[in-house]
Amino acid sequence: MTDLRTEDSGSYRCAVEINGGSDVIIKRFHLSVTPGTPELYVDQQDVTGVEGGSVIVNCYYSDTVNIKWCRIGVSVSCMDGNSGTISETSVTLQQTTDAPRRNVLTVTMSGLKTENTGWYRCGVGDLIMPVHITVRQQTTTMTITQAPTTEQSSFSPTAEPVQTDNTVQGPEGGKEKDSMRWETTFFYLPKIGNAVLFLLCTIIAVVKFRVN
Repeated sequence: MTDLRTEDSGSYRCAVEINGGSDVIIKRFHLSVTPGTPELYVDQQDVTGVEGGSVIVNCYYSDTVNIKWCRIGVSVSCMDGNSGTISETSVTLQQTTDAPRRNVLTVTMSGLKTENTGWYRCGVGDLIMPVHITVRQQTTTMTITQAPTTEQSSFSPTAEPVQTDNTVQGPEGGKEKDSMRWETTFFYLPKIGNAVLFLLCTIIAVVKFRVN
């Protein structure tokens, strides 16, 4: 029943026919719809959790009497004390006050199982506020990351420029560097000598020319 109005307040009944109508079970209840803040309400009436996880329901009430948390089914099972189990699931109750004449019952159900799906209720005196809890199975998401190939890493537009150093580090690398230096020296030394010799010959020729 949704979009309730004050004129919807009144007595209702549920009737179930059994054995082809030979037996009829009738249950009556009274619905109270009041304007403003109700004497008993919850933050959510439809709560969803995952298997192995937990859910939290906050029941707000103004009466000072003890409030109960129960499961509704073929038989009603209620919590006794601040901790215990309902349908083999751990349940803890904590009562606090967050405003004048407004009490809060925080219900925590942990270690959920799929069979915990069903209707529950907060109850204070003759007032009852139903809550439906749905427990879903956990879904596993697998992500496969493929290592980039040489071509992908070389030509990726976002890849950083890579500086290649062909020298070998360590003692062997030092010897290789020295060898490369000597090879370079021996390569350019004859060329430098030829250039110096050519320059000296040119100077001598110019001097002789001027003397003559």
